[in-house]
Amino acid sequence: MESKDISNKFSSDRKAPLEIGVVSISEYRASWADQFLKEASCIRSATNCAQIYIDHVGSTAVEGLPAKPIIDILISISDWSAAESLVSELEGLGYKIGEKCDKVPRYFLKKYSAGGSEGFHIHVCEPHRRWGREMLTFKEELKANYQFARAYADLKKQLANKYRENLQAYMVGKKDFIENKLREIRSEFSVNKLLTHQRAELNKAERLQVQMIGTQFAIATTAAISVYSNDNKYLFGAAILTFILMVFWLSFSQGQQRHRSAGDQVRRVILLISGLDMEPSAGQKLRIIDSFEVSTLQIPLRREEDHFATREEPGYKRLSEMIEESSYWTRDLQHASARVMFVILVILVAILFITAGTAVVSLKTDNLISLARAMIAIMVFAISSDFLGLFLAYRNSAIAIDEIFRRVEAVDARGYMESDILVLMSDYNAAIERSPAPFPWVYRFRQNELSQRWRAYMEAKLVSQSSQSSGNESS
Repeated sequence: MESKDISNKFSSDRKAPLEIGVVSISEYRASWADQFLKEASCIRSATNCAQIYIDHVGSTAVEGLPAKPIIDILISISDWSAAESLVSELEGLGYKIGEKCDKVPRYFLKKYSAGGSEGFHIHVCEPHRRWGREMLTFKEELKANYQFARAYADLKKQLANKYRENLQAYMVGKKDFIENKLREIRSEFSVNKLLTHQRAELNKAERLQVQMIGTQFAIATTAAISVYSNDNKYLFGAAILTFILMVFWLSFSQGQQRHRSAGDQVRRVILLISGLDMEPSAGQKLRIIDSFEVSTLQIPLRREEDHFATREEPGYKRLSEMIEESSYWTRDLQHASARVMFVILVILVAILFITAGTAVVSLKTDNLISLARAMIAIMVFAISSDFLGLFLAYRNSAIAIDEIFRRVEAVDARGYMESDILVLMSDYNAAIERSPAPFPWVYRFRQNELSQRWRAYMEAKLVSQSSQSSGNESS
């Protein structure tokens, strides 16, 4: 958490009288944490319940966050049959029951000091009840997300100024803000969020791949230039620079593999959730979320409806259509990337021929040696960057994914048999994971044209299916 004071300054710990029923927002006080610890210790000493958990919740639990000067305490009790006894013991500490709900079940109790300078609210529930979990979740979100905490602080101040003597209106004013954030957190593993994470991870992998190529080019350029120098200091500096560039290249390579792996993993999960309505276990979800390294806070949410054209209900037909659409787009991006690599290869070959021609024309031994060394450096760059291998990988990947795309029609003709779909999904994932990441700018250049072509294809396909259906009904 960023330990920033949201109001940019800490107020003093002097305690002003607490006006009950009046909404008053105080700047953060360091004493709130001590007040909680002291009260929690009193509660533990006064209660006989074997298993209770006491948490500091609410705004006073978040460092730097302005709040009403009332300490919110969540008590989770494992054995709910002992809840009444716990409440009685809390009443012995001066707490009064403000609310009892049998449906959840839960208790709400409150206590204010005789001098009116301190206030405590206690919420009692079972450990795994959503009501209590969301208190803890909201607190952790405020701690982790500075921008969100600042927005929440601003909202509370506005509401406090507007509804100073209307606590109910103040609480209602916060409700939508809090519930929207909780819904967003609950949807952390929704298809929309996963699509956003997938794009973020793959974009990062694509950028790192370009940085790898750029670093290799810098290494080759340094090597090519060094052949024209006999200055020991320059050569020593070039060697150090080359070593540093190699370290950067290794870092880029490792990062590219991690981000690509995270993006590929999300793709597999999306096919299961959106295509077959199959949810991974909680442990698998945690492992997948832990693999994300790129923040999506500033990235627009990607919608499932915008990403997939199919409107079929979850099942084998929907999964097949998702694979068909993804294959169509990926095949084109691989083809386009192969063309880019071909152009680069042509340029490299042209440079080699020009260099060789210059060396032959000069007919000077020293020039021939220097230019030959430069040619070797260029060839080393081409080989180390594996431009030819990357070109072939793009081309072969496009061919393999095109074969997947064409297999969908055969699966459709056989009525979307389970075995056909599962083999198709397995082969599709394997083909995508073998394919190199397309260049970042290729998608932007091809997006509009591909969207138009895909819509035309889908329209033609629907018309064809409709005609076949009408023909079958007529016969």
